[in-house]
Amino acid sequence: MTTFQKQNIPVNTSCETLFSFLSDFRNLKEMMPEQVTNWEAGETSCSFTIQGLADLSMRIDAKYPCRNIRIVADGKNPVDYSLDYFFRKGEEAPCLVNIVFEVSLNPFLKSMASKPLQYFVDTLAEKLQEKFA
Repeated sequence: MTTFQKQNIPVNTSCETLFSFLSDFRNLKEMMPEQVTNWEAGETSCSFTIQGLADLSMRIDAKYPCRNIRIVADGKNPVDYSLDYFFRKGEEAPCLVNIVFEVSLNPFLKSMASKPLQYFVDTLAEKLQEKFA
C-alpha cells in the first residue's frame, strides 16, 4: 500500500462539528478538488471521477465519534484504497485532523498517480480549513 497523508491540520471548529460534517458525503462536494467530476453522493456512499485517472466509489466503513472516520473502496474500482480522518483536540485550534489515504498501486500506477493523489489529500486539508475558517 502507498500512503498519502497530511497531518496535524488545524481546523477552527470542534471535533464534534467536524466529525458530523465529514460523516455525511453529501457535505463533501464542495471539498473536492476541481479535477473531481461526476460527483454523486448519499449520506454514507459516493462516486466520482478524477479526471485523467479513474472512476471511484467509496463508502463509510466505520465511524468512531470524534476519533476516526474510515472510508473504503466500494464496488468496481481500479484499485483498492482506504481514506481515514483521525480527530483530536488541539491546543492552538479546537480540532486537529490527520488525513491518511492508502492505496494499492503497482509501480507503473504509482509513478503516474502519486502526484495527483497527494494533491487530492492536500486539497481536502485546505478545503477543511477554509470551510471552518
